[in-house]
Amino acid sequence: MVIELFGFQDQELIKQLQGCRHTLIKAGQRILDEGDEINLIPFVLNGNIKVVRTDESGREILLYTIKSGESCALSISSGLNMKPSKAIAITEEPTEAILIPVSIIREIFVKHAEMREFVMELYHKRFNEMIGVVDEIAFKHIDFRLLRLLKTRHSISGRFITATHQQLANELGTAREVVSRLLKQLEKQGLIKNHRGKIEILDQL
Repeated sequence: MVIELFGFQDQELIKQLQGCRHTLIKAGQRILDEGDEINLIPFVLNGNIKVVRTDESGREILLYTIKSGESCALSISSGLNMKPSKAIAITEEPTEAILIPVSIIREIFVKHAEMREFVMELYHKRFNEMIGVVDEIAFKHIDFRLLRLLKTRHSISGRFITATHQQLANELGTAREVVSRLLKQLEKQGLIKNHRGKIEILDQL
């Protein structure tokens, strides 16, 4: 396991993390739902996990993506405070992670300054990302938000983004027809190429 991804230097802390459950989760797996009790916190080694909120119709709003060397701030907060999950977590690709019991997180949070610093930095990063989501919903047009989503996915997945038009629409909280129309415009501009179930990035967005 590549514990070095998380930047920890404390050997006692590293040994404790290495002793936790190591797992490989397949792509598209919902690993956490709204209202779930939080018992395990994922620390991602490879792959990525999207964290979303949904409305009554099933539309999604992407809050943030957990990448290699990161964990889930909302899960840590809910777990430490013994509160149910407020979001849904879904793997976007095969994801390798360490699953740390909340009881262990609570223990090492008290004992190890490195873990406290890691969590506080994580909170800061996620808070800024969610402020960005609020700003986009409140102030930005849907075409700007789609372009930003494609850039984010491109930085994670590379040239090919595996997602249907409906999935992108769900993440943006809009209709599939709107996303399809905007993607066709980007294709005409030579920036992307639409494939079945995936989008190919042809030029710098």
